[in-house]
Amino acid sequence: MLGEKLRNLFRSTGPLPTNGTGHYSPVKPPAPSARNSQSPEADRPSNGLKQFFEAVRGSRLQILDLGGACQANINFITSQGHKLYSEDFLVCMERLLSQTRDPAARATLCRQFLHETLDFPNQQFDGVLVWDTLEFLDEEILAAVVSRFQTIVKPGGALLTFFHTQSKGQSVPIFRYQIQTPDSLRLHLRFARPLPRAFNNRHLERIFSQFRSVKFFLAKDGLREVIVTR
Repeated sequence: MLGEKLRNLFRSTGPLPTNGTGHYSPVKPPAPSARNSQSPEADRPSNGLKQFFEAVRGSRLQILDLGGACQANINFITSQGHKLYSEDFLVCMERLLSQTRDPAARATLCRQFLHETLDFPNQQFDGVLVWDTLEFLDEEILAAVVSRFQTIVKPGGALLTFFHTQSKGQSVPIFRYQIQTPDSLRLHLRFARPLPRAFNNRHLERIFSQFRSVKFFLAKDGLREVIVTR
């Protein structure tokens, strides 16, 4: 099954690798010729993705992808007549927030992080593909990011976000999500790292309490898909 395959492929207890400067670097996957049963990619159906596209129906929509620029996602979104904006949330977060643990300095870096990644006009977006980027944010930064979502997403717009169901401290795979169809994804491993904290449904409902609705889809591969409607 897909869940067992991913657990076997991506089991790791090591920290996120660094590039020698103290910043985190993604793991490079093997070349296509080396792909086999141990290849760091897999396909999976996604009820959350299906619900996302049903929620943001319309023409000439504006979508924000926080997983970084991905040609498959660009092709899919633009082929529907929509406009896609891309930001690599995790890379920016690690670049800025790994620089210091000093609370005062981190407050400044938090503002810079929001400016670099979510500095958009009010109600610009019909939907945001958040993926699995939120569970690694500090609590204060997470609250600021969710508040910014309320500002930049139109009423009735939707967020698609994923949360791992493993326990705190367990190593989890971090993926790049490529849209294949309106209800399926191809997952590419970026790296693995320990989960800093676990989120249950009640916790997520509190985080998104100012939004109109929160809907959960629990898959067998350890990913909880969440649709949040503005």
